[in-house]
Amino acid sequence: MIVKHRKVPLKIRKLEALLRRLPPAHPKRMEVERELARRLSGYKGEKSLDYYLSFLPEQEFFILHDIRLTEKDYYFQLDTLILSPSFSLILEAKNLSGTLIFDQNFHQLIRIINEKEEVFPDPVQQVKHQQFQFADG
Repeated sequence: MIVKHRKVPLKIRKLEALLRRLPPAHPKRMEVERELARRLSGYKGEKSLDYYLSFLPEQEFFILHDIRLTEKDYYFQLDTLILSPSFSLILEAKNLSGTLIFDQNFHQLIRIINEKEEVFPDPVQQVKHQQFQFADG
């Protein structure tokens, strides 16, 4: 059963509102457009999981989307948390195209697209850290 539904993030709604108000020639417009596109891509990646989660038996699982929890004095965010009587599962969605290389030596994710390399933080390390925070909180 979905306990907390996924909503369009506030940051996306703010960026969309800002773009509606920015003149086309504004010097920061492209930067805002890129940030909005990046966040929309992430949101679409999270939403794409909903189809597969719909096959889980409702009476056996609790699904919470986009939750913010505390660990000591700090907050952390989980894309999706699935709870059952026997386990908890943290899902962290990424929506990246191109060739992805998980570099375990330097704990980073490398994306190659159009012969260009881009480096991202290691999502495996991200979830391990979230697991630690979830267990510790």
